[in-house]
Amino acid sequence: MKLLKFRILWRSLWIILGLVLAVVGYGLLQLIEPVSITSITQSTQPLQFAGRALLIASDADMVATAYADAKLNRVAGIEDTLTTIKLPLNLDRPIISPIQVSNSVMSWPQIIAVSADGKRAYVAEVRSRPPDNIQEFNNIEEMPVGEKITVVNIENLEQPKILQTVTVVKNPKHLSISPDGKILTVNLEEPSQELAIFRIQPNGTLGEQSNFAIAKNFSPSTIPEAIIWHPSGRFLAITTTSDGSEGTYTSFVAFYQMIEDGKAIRFEPYAKPLAVGNHLSNGRFSADGRFFLVPDLKWRTHKTRALNFLLNPRGEMIAIRFEPETGIPPEVASKAEVGLSPEGFALSPDNSLIATVNMRRTYLSHNLPPVWRGKPYSSLSLVQFDSKTGQLTTIGEYGFEGLLPEQATFDANGKSLAVVIYNYREQSPQIGAVEFWNVVSSKQPKLERTGFKLNIVRGAHDIVLVP
Repeated sequence: MKLLKFRILWRSLWIILGLVLAVVGYGLLQLIEPVSITSITQSTQPLQFAGRALLIASDADMVATAYADAKLNRVAGIEDTLTTIKLPLNLDRPIISPIQVSNSVMSWPQIIAVSADGKRAYVAEVRSRPPDNIQEFNNIEEMPVGEKITVVNIENLEQPKILQTVTVVKNPKHLSISPDGKILTVNLEEPSQELAIFRIQPNGTLGEQSNFAIAKNFSPSTIPEAIIWHPSGRFLAITTTSDGSEGTYTSFVAFYQMIEDGKAIRFEPYAKPLAVGNHLSNGRFSADGRFFLVPDLKWRTHKTRALNFLLNPRGEMIAIRFEPETGIPPEVASKAEVGLSPEGFALSPDNSLIATVNMRRTYLSHNLPPVWRGKPYSSLSLVQFDSKTGQLTTIGEYGFEGLLPEQATFDANGKSLAVVIYNYREQSPQIGAVEFWNVVSSKQPKLERTGFKLNIVRGAHDIVLVP
């Protein structure tokens, strides 16, 4: 009997030792960074960022690491801002014009929309400004509710002016303008009013508002996230996430057909929602409308919140075939693995390249954990896209300094790329940045890091090109 007890004890000790070694081994693996910082290249291709303007939204109410510890680290005198950068870019004397506009990072990128004529910008508040005495919450979801859409006159880029402020219901979090420029859609977090549409007036202000219940077509655990217009103006795509209340974390893309009857508009589901991922961000259609492109962050692969953000796998870029004229239901055409946490992406003007913006795990706080893979810096993944077949092919990944980058845009010629950096890992961050890259065209396209940056208000999280 004593011998049997000894064997059981010995075996238990070996099991415990094995578990300890496995945990230690996994921890040591987190010290290894598979992605390196990209060197600055002295290119023969001069940086020339073409277009009319860049628009950048900055959320000054929280630092990047507030997602992890709910410590806002607010700085007096620094407020939410919409920044305009006049193009073509003047490297020696860039023309940068800020205007105070309430907005929040607590959404997917694309809280800025631009009118068809490029003279008006629309900004979703998402969450509102906390009282002055608030520097910390128990949970970042305690951030005050937002309710505003701000219309900004950007006809004079050096003197942007607020034209109108419209109140909507709870947390407007994504904006999209119809291809004909007549309708602004707003995704909301108000039950039974998840979609709002506004008629855009000739002067660019927002007119009549109508609200629609779209979550009624989904399961109780499904959360509508981003709403995107099809180039035809006849369809909308809606990305979703899940709250896990039904035991799974499957994300869907649902397509709706817009039907106009005189002045009345209604939306009807088109085909069944397509299960395509784990945690989808916002998407966009290819120029011809045949493919819907969306990143999957894979932030719901574990049952606890901490593990979801500590142990998340590499994300994916997904291409969904959408050809309603054929009668074939939407289907996944291709997937490509990209970096960690690819929240935003840019599609080149010729639709041949995609750059995903991978925040990796830069949202982790300064001390907990002290060292972890993906915490020190961010990255871009460059992906080739075949607009005929929908095939996605990842070419490479490029590391760069900065926390919580969420969005990027190519310039009007597709020769340059601009990426927003929320803030840097420092005490009481006061600046964000836009970093510029060259796009080198060849059989194997690549990105070149120019080293050119423009400092802007901290909390830069969305960027839009006005072509």
